[in-house]
Amino acid sequence: MNKIITFIIALLCALSAVAQNRWHLYAGGSISHLCEKPWISSDKSYGWGGGAFIGGGYEINFNPHWSLTPQLELAFNDNGASLSSKELGFYANHANWQSIWSLNIPIITSFRFPITDYTGLRIGAGPYIQEAISGHRYESDSDKKVSMSGNFGNRFNVGVVGEIAVETGTHFAYMVRTRYPFLKEGWVRKTINLSVGVRYSF
Repeated sequence: MNKIITFIIALLCALSAVAQNRWHLYAGGSISHLCEKPWISSDKSYGWGGGAFIGGGYEINFNPHWSLTPQLELAFNDNGASLSSKELGFYANHANWQSIWSLNIPIITSFRFPITDYTGLRIGAGPYIQEAISGHRYESDSDKKVSMSGNFGNRFNVGVVGEIAVETGTHFAYMVRTRYPFLKEGWVRKTINLSVGVRYSF
């Protein structure tokens, strides 16, 4: 175990010597949509819900083009899963609705290239894990909201995240992200998430 820790520390030191690794903070807004059927990005029955996120990370640069960025993010999402059918009761229209606060850990591999002397484009993708920490939904056959319950597994999800960002200068970047979770059961449902945000590196 000690050898593994020593190797990881040595590797991080070597990477730091190759390129400038940097911390960053980011924040933005998002929209979310519940997708009941895999690989279908739009279910016309449901609308889109709003959300927001804030986070930070550490960018490990292997060279001027490639980097690996683990991040820690606090996010709020409304999955937008409500109907407005006059033929259905309140609960039937809101049975799949959820609002969730979660901790997310994206790990993004990125490739960047210059557009001009002061502007660059970064394209990245990678896995993420998600653990819901708080949330609400409607109680079965009722218009009463209930708080989140259940164990770690009921609140957990894993998926993929993709990102495109425009970098201006050495500090600011403006990003667009999409996130798709794989697991459908439990509190964190299969919800597609689209977001825009700004990142500051230092």
